[in-house]
Amino acid sequence: MAALPPDPLIAGMTYLRASEIGCALDCDLATGRKKGGNGPATDDAPRINQALAAASKDHPMTLIMDGSALISGLFLPAGGYWSIVGQGCQTGFFVKSGINNDGIHNGDENAGYPGDPGPPAPPRGRSVSLKNFVLNGNAGNGKSGVSTTGAVQGKPTQWYVSINLMNLDQIEIENVVILQSPSYHVRLSNVGHVQVKGCIFRSLGPSTDGLHFDGPANDITISGCNIISGDDAIALNCPEGYSGNIARVTVSNCVFDSWSLMRLDTIQTSGNAYKFDIDAVTVQNCTGKFKMAAFLLGQGAGTHTESIHSLTVSDCAFEAPAVLEIGANFGVVRLTRVSFTSRDMHGEPGFAFARTSPYFYGCTYAGSLLEFENCLIDPSNHRAVAAVIPMYQSSIDTVRFNGYSWNKSSSSSATSPVLLDFVSGDIRHLIIDALDSDRILQPVSAQGFSHISLVSGSGVLSTAWEFPDNSMADSVPYISASTGKPAIKIDGIRMPYP
Repeated sequence: MAALPPDPLIAGMTYLRASEIGCALDCDLATGRKKGGNGPATDDAPRINQALAAASKDHPMTLIMDGSALISGLFLPAGGYWSIVGQGCQTGFFVKSGINNDGIHNGDENAGYPGDPGPPAPPRGRSVSLKNFVLNGNAGNGKSGVSTTGAVQGKPTQWYVSINLMNLDQIEIENVVILQSPSYHVRLSNVGHVQVKGCIFRSLGPSTDGLHFDGPANDITISGCNIISGDDAIALNCPEGYSGNIARVTVSNCVFDSWSLMRLDTIQTSGNAYKFDIDAVTVQNCTGKFKMAAFLLGQGAGTHTESIHSLTVSDCAFEAPAVLEIGANFGVVRLTRVSFTSRDMHGEPGFAFARTSPYFYGCTYAGSLLEFENCLIDPSNHRAVAAVIPMYQSSIDTVRFNGYSWNKSSSSSATSPVLLDFVSGDIRHLIIDALDSDRILQPVSAQGFSHISLVSGSGVLSTAWEFPDNSMADSVPYISASTGKPAIKIDGIRMPYP
């Protein structure tokens, strides 16, 4: 992460206790009613907003939440230099019914509108910290709860977000619990140097992304979080908000149960007016169950070349129909020590580590490198699993296997009919350096080698699969489909091997 230098002015922080600025702190965080059930709780938002209104670069302020408050929205200084620090799960906020706005955001009551103002992005403020409290977003049903518009999320032009921060550098969100969010748990737009740590988000309604980043955004770390949501756990949406590139995102040691772990969108789907790039995304030591796929790469054809420059996933275990669903041009995608268990939801066109699916209907993509290193199929219910299912005439320059196998300790007797299941599309170079073919019957389906330009790698011969002579690179031992015997090509001519 490209770090911002520390700000010496934070040392002059003013600390305020909620109980000492006149807050009643009489709210039950489960119900929004007064503790003990004796009537409505007191709205403490006006006192908090007034107390933190003076926060600035020259006068940074921290509110210590030493109780639980009903709030009709906290609208805090747009330029930042304020913090809210709770004292654990008995402290925090319940968002008042019918306010038709966000729970906490920087800026006035209209700061969340319009949701997608478009470029250019304004200058960023700095230094906002939220720690150690609970926020109940009071989603309701669109008639009761925070939204009375008829839709749980809010109006079509403005969804209501539990925490909505924009145009800021140096954001910390740590040990924050968000429940019953009406739409996104946290929306971050035009932000940089963001740290999200130890948070719990749990809302199952529509559009309840856990962490939703609008472009531009940079230098983001997410660690130790537990996200259960009805939509994407993490969304990197370049064309939304002010619009711009997103770079340097690291996710580690998190647990997910959601639609997807991460959506990576680089293009505006209506009109294709905006095209952006996502670079240097790393996900490691995470587990999750997903209804669609762990990663949704793109949502529209026509993106920049290598619009998703690099995605690295390591030491993860996923249950899903697929690990990658691809609908955008990509550069390098590496899967290292990823364990994949096939799961029922949205299983067409077949379970796979990487596939194009009807969710990205008609989206043709071109990829540079898709690499598997020590990846494992952990079977479920005897389902067949392919490594890659290309569709819509999409192409990948190089697919490389350096360790790929079924989990033989499983009681399942399932096998994969093929390694690569071509619906349509091409792989220009297939490299097999290490691959356990024991439960993978064939490298490709019938006529599949017509979709592969070249095969090479030190592990081709050990697969015991047969390969057409015209598909093989020189100096690579293989079993010839013509003779059924080991062969090697020298200057394009097949010869016996050894």
